[in-house]
Amino acid sequence: MTRTPLELPLKLLLALLTLAATSAPGAQAQESARERAQRTLPAPFFQSVSALATDASSPGIPDGPLFNKALEGLAKGVPLDRLMPAIEALAGRLGDARTALGPTAAVPLLVAGADALQKGLPADALRALDSDATRSATAVLVLTELHEAGVPTDRALAVLREATSQRTREDRILDIPADVRRLIRDGRRPSDAADQVRRGLRAGRGNGDVGPPVPPGSDPTSDRASSGRTRGG
Repeated sequence: MTRTPLELPLKLLLALLTLAATSAPGAQAQESARERAQRTLPAPFFQSVSALATDASSPGIPDGPLFNKALEGLAKGVPLDRLMPAIEALAGRLGDARTALGPTAAVPLLVAGADALQKGLPADALRALDSDATRSATAVLVLTELHEAGVPTDRALAVLREATSQRTREDRILDIPADVRRLIRDGRRPSDAADQVRRGLRAGRGNGDVGPPVPPGSDPTSDRASSGRTRGG
């Protein structure tokens, strides 16, 4: 399958989200985000972040992403009086993601959920990820990309569930938003584009085909319509 320029940023974003949820790689891989922050941040600022992280831990919010946010902001030269509100906002989104995704959600999933909420994905969409296969950082990232492309939440969830039922590879799932955006550029409505990709996943058993073009004026949103016409003669 020919890869589009949109795919690499999406896969890179998945890697960055995962990295944001964990310690940095390399020689300091065994050092926690809190330890790096204590060594790197100005002492008063570290104490403020540490106090926030301690308060946030009670409802099950991990502290690693908060300290990583502080370290990232410091590295980018963000003034501390602007950085602390950003960390507080992240803590709030992580809490909302925890509420939506449940107490067993792993840290990378929570970080992806917090990012999705920041980009306007409804919390109900996170709660609708109702299987182990769809409750992943990859699924949340794809759901967010589809939302930003204008795909209604129910259609985006239907695409993810189809991919899951077909045991689609993760790299192929990450291709889905690029396929949808390509169809949108070709003139399809976002909902129709998502449905066409979903049908292609079903027909190709997750192999990456998106199916033949659907004639303008048809209704690709409901397989039931086709069966109803057949029954009606």
